[in-house]
Amino acid sequence: MTLMLVPGNLIARASVLIGAPFQAKGDTPEGWDCRGLTRWCLRTFSGIEVPDYLELYDAAIVSSAGGQARARLLAQGLASWRMVEPQAGVVAWLTWMGKAGHVGYMLTPRLVLHADSPMGTTLLDLDAPRSRYGLKAAFVPAFVTDIVTAL
Repeated sequence: MTLMLVPGNLIARASVLIGAPFQAKGDTPEGWDCRGLTRWCLRTFSGIEVPDYLELYDAAIVSSAGGQARARLLAQGLASWRMVEPQAGVVAWLTWMGKAGHVGYMLTPRLVLHADSPMGTTLLDLDAPRSRYGLKAAFVPAFVTDIVTAL
């Protein structure tokens, strides 16, 4: 049984990250992509370590064969995750212009911290009109059995 403890002051703690720069394959507040930011938040705020998934970058996404390789790697990666209700402390799998392929860290069921080029690290309000992003699903690593928000 692995308990994931989510800080009660998550929004305040995460707010200092807003404005951190985007850097492809980065994984620190000095520069990160969506994957790096999400991994950092899980590790820093809840002590949860997850795989890096850098191999997704190596799958060429321009050719149809590359797209198939990327889809296969994504499916394999998702097998180690469990879908949950949107809530603070979990991973948001986001669609961008209708296509899934972006992740963020949920601060509330409707507010997501994410890193994107050229915006850098910013907040995404899932209820904002005309947002380029939408929520496809929310996930935690499969080994997490319970999610508890600290007071």
